[in-house]
Amino acid sequence: MKKVLICASVLLAGLTASAQNGPVKMWEGVENLPTYRVNAPEKAPLFERDFAYQRAKRGVYPYAMNDNPTIEKVDSAHRAVYLENDYVKVCVLPDIGGRLFYATDKTNGYEIFYRQSVIKPANVGMLGAWISGGVEWNVFHHHRATSQYPIDYKLVDNGDGSKTIWVGEVENRHRMSWAVGMTLHPDKSYIEVTGRFFNNSIDRNSMLHWNNVATHANENYQIIFPENTEFGMFHHKLSHIHWPVPQSPYKGNPEFIGRNISWWKNLPSLTGDSVFIHDLQDDFVGGYDHGVDAGTMLAGNHNINKGGKFWTWGPHAYGHAWDCVTLTDSDGPYVELMTAAYSDNQPDYCWINPQESKEFTAYWYGIRNLNNVNRGNEKATVNMDINPSGDIHVAANVTQIRRNAKVEVTRNGKVLYSKVATMAPDKPFADDFKVDASEVAEPTEVLMSLYSAEGELLIDYHPYKHDLSKPHPEDLLPVNPDPKSIENTEELFYVGMRNLQFHQAHTDPMDYFNEVLRRDPGDVRTNTQVGIILRKAGDYAKAAEHLRKAISRQSANYTRVADGEAMYNLGLILKAEEKWEAAIDTLYRAAWDYEYASASYYQLAQISAKLGNSVRALEEATMAVNYNGMNIDAKNIRTTLLRKAGRKAEALALAKEVVKFDPLNYYATNELVLMGAKPAAEFAKLLRGVPESYLELALYYYNNGFVKEAKDVLTASEAVKPYPTVEYWLGYLADAAGDKESARDWFKKAEDRSIAYVFPFRLETIKPLDKALEYLPKSFNTWYYLGNLYYHKQPEKALACWEKAVEAKPDFAMALRNLGWYWRFKNENKDKDFSDYAKAIDYYQAAISADVDGNALFLAECDEVMELVKAPLDDRYNLFNGREALYEKRYDSETKALKQRILKGEYAPVLEKLQTRFYSRREHIEDLHDIYVDVCLLSGFEAWQKGDNEAALKFMLLSNEYPENHGYAHLEYYARDAQVYYNIGLAYEKVGDAENAAKYYRMASEVVVKPADGIYNFEKGLAMRKLDPKASVRSMYKDIVKVGKASLTTYVQRFWESFDRGPYEQDVNAAAYYMQAVGYKALGRNFKAKRMLKKALKERNDHLWANYYLGNL
Repeated sequence: MKKVLICASVLLAGLTASAQNGPVKMWEGVENLPTYRVNAPEKAPLFERDFAYQRAKRGVYPYAMNDNPTIEKVDSAHRAVYLENDYVKVCVLPDIGGRLFYATDKTNGYEIFYRQSVIKPANVGMLGAWISGGVEWNVFHHHRATSQYPIDYKLVDNGDGSKTIWVGEVENRHRMSWAVGMTLHPDKSYIEVTGRFFNNSIDRNSMLHWNNVATHANENYQIIFPENTEFGMFHHKLSHIHWPVPQSPYKGNPEFIGRNISWWKNLPSLTGDSVFIHDLQDDFVGGYDHGVDAGTMLAGNHNINKGGKFWTWGPHAYGHAWDCVTLTDSDGPYVELMTAAYSDNQPDYCWINPQESKEFTAYWYGIRNLNNVNRGNEKATVNMDINPSGDIHVAANVTQIRRNAKVEVTRNGKVLYSKVATMAPDKPFADDFKVDASEVAEPTEVLMSLYSAEGELLIDYHPYKHDLSKPHPEDLLPVNPDPKSIENTEELFYVGMRNLQFHQAHTDPMDYFNEVLRRDPGDVRTNTQVGIILRKAGDYAKAAEHLRKAISRQSANYTRVADGEAMYNLGLILKAEEKWEAAIDTLYRAAWDYEYASASYYQLAQISAKLGNSVRALEEATMAVNYNGMNIDAKNIRTTLLRKAGRKAEALALAKEVVKFDPLNYYATNELVLMGAKPAAEFAKLLRGVPESYLELALYYYNNGFVKEAKDVLTASEAVKPYPTVEYWLGYLADAAGDKESARDWFKKAEDRSIAYVFPFRLETIKPLDKALEYLPKSFNTWYYLGNLYYHKQPEKALACWEKAVEAKPDFAMALRNLGWYWRFKNENKDKDFSDYAKAIDYYQAAISADVDGNALFLAECDEVMELVKAPLDDRYNLFNGREALYEKRYDSETKALKQRILKGEYAPVLEKLQTRFYSRREHIEDLHDIYVDVCLLSGFEAWQKGDNEAALKFMLLSNEYPENHGYAHLEYYARDAQVYYNIGLAYEKVGDAENAAKYYRMASEVVVKPADGIYNFEKGLAMRKLDPKASVRSMYKDIVKVGKASLTTYVQRFWESFDRGPYEQDVNAAAYYMQAVGYKALGRNFKAKRMLKKALKERNDHLWANYYLGNL
């Protein structure tokens, strides 16, 4: 039947293939979609801390945490932009991160990417809310901070018949920018994807890039990696396997062995899976739905597009709860076919130098009627199925009309098959033929080739034979946590650099750098990096000291330095300090090193322009461009200098050149407006009324020495949307111009505005804030902003600023909260000082008392510190008591409150909440179901104590349910089932239902319990004894104690931590002592059990079950 359908489609499609292609259409419109509302973002700044996200450090500031999805569904019109040609229709949503929302293959109706029919955010993103589906652009970090936020976009007609939708932004954390262009050509079926990354900052930064491409998945779906992919690997490269059939455990899980995990239905992991391609050696990644004989091809130069990966929530109940319920209403499961440029893992950050641009190009298209996929590129996708009998099936898709193309199959040069046919995107090719079986005895000798009519090889393919005996690559080991134990300073330096490059969450590169300098105070590389870290923190004096040490050793004996990095960074400091002559001298010397020549000349051009020497500035800007033809910033300053010099034609040409390469470039667009080449409305549309975008542009002009243009941009911003940071800058410029009255007015305006969502982050803004305090020294908001700006850079200065804010306004809730934050994290990852924690609690409680804005986050943060100091449980209960309406605003504050209420014995009201309220699902936060089981079981125990066996049975049965409002599902491996089933069985026994009792005892006895979850072997053993009083369980109980003892630790390795802070030593040890207590209790040694329970509570006085059993043994 399938072959009949293929032939019919080929005949019908032939009618179109011979016709001339129509034009590409591009337009703006709306997508009307049911949309689940997200509550307002948090007003509190979320600073960096010892907290992992996607295996790197989570960085929210200077963005707002946006992690409160709701179940309130409304119809909403989403701004959309569209591209369409004869073969594909593309929709992009600029206001949801520029997501490529869908791409429909018009030749067969197949959705090339996962198409959502609803916008349903869940807490997956770096800032919280995130949606699945389509294509998400993850730039600089994964997931990108703004993947759920509006970003810049522009529609471009390229003049050659092709049209492009560009999306991108200036990313505030690093002040780098990016742009992704999606282009349709009239005669091509592929979407040409062009990605450009611009380091507009003065710093050498590390960056990560991944395209998160989602496709619909089902039991017929297969992930297609190139056949020469020998190995897959996990995040961090901590585990490797043979692909596609693992021969060894993956991530320690033996369930992978022997399964073909390229098929979605075969994936064994119960909580989602990632597999990256180890050393991608071909130009594609794809996926194919064999049920509809169609799929997705993602092609691109693998030397640049080095990353290939798939991710899925999985085909089990856990995955269904996520991708079929939490993230959509009716669109089903999905697989992410992810591709990356300049990266092959997560995390796997590469370096990008100041003023460097990186670029990639990819070609994505729908494929169909292939039966399978062997190989693809931007021109074609092919398949060749070889049967040992000699039956061969060949199929091909092309991405443009190919008249008289030739398909040829050879064996060691001997032609076995040749056919000429016209092919097109809507006319796939397929054929079957037979050869002697001897010709295909060794399939790797058989080659399929596709040629154009002109003889150009479009693509070829021959089967690849895997060597399953080949050992897999070495797994990555965690970083040595003790710098003193690393033997040589070179290794120490590179360990520190890797932590810096990969934004490692739980290790501090300075620990390694400081150890190098302890051994060798003059080490060049380390002094350079420490100097850079301090410079970026604005601590110029200390930074210069380290950089001069590096330069001193580099240049000893009158030696010209070979590496200009230290010289360049010292020049930046001197420039920031306005020590112009020294800065010029130093930056010119840095420019002698080719690596820093372009960046240094750009800085020199800025200085010359500031000093009024426009001729020299133009020469230096020209040199910067000569050294780096993609130095966009140098081209921009050169444009302004040319414009001001009256050389309008040259300025226009240069600005147009920049906009062609970076269509979203604010500076070049504004220059074209100033020269009358673009309407002002186009500039305004590009910046979208976002004050931070205006600010970034204004500071480019200011740093380039063009104060008037900077002021004009700031004034335009203020007219669109008043914003404190803009007003501080307008005040600062007014003061510099001698207009003291205007300066005071601007500073007063800034001070009087709401602080909500105002998060200053640029070092340059320190000067305007300092100047404002000269005018208005009691400005509590200004002190607050200055503290926020300093916190990541010089936390002690942040402390002083926030203290000044509170001194000026004692009930300043947000400043009090920030002081709590400071003392909470002052010694994070170091020796924890409990007196610091006590201060943190005092400040948090003061903030909560002063708060009138309903910041539930304050409660969660305060309770976290109280947990660390083992505050009396009554105090923690009282923190939440009477504040129900407040703590229910957030998941974390509410679950913390519920835990305290359970400890207090308030089972009924807690259970009522858990049964009726909506709880937003959060990736990697899996505590809600256990909280629910806790309260169900404890309610049942309480009912037994009261003699109400019927009520107890009801509660025990509830413990085995998964309320829909939680978004959870039963895991295939859930060791706690032993506890749940045993207590249900006991409840049935107590009401006289022996049949059901035996059923649940049997279920409990059959639960698989891994050693780490050994506490549940207690109930498993009890169930076994219920079924057979002579059942041998003592050795199992002894193992509980044994594992508990072995789990005690003085150090927790958190290098691999994927999300959150990970466990502390007291968390691990409390669980270990509790495990021993359970084992001893099972063995009937209650005295030892009590001792272990007390030890558990000494580690964590809020351990629920240790508290319960200590009171009931």
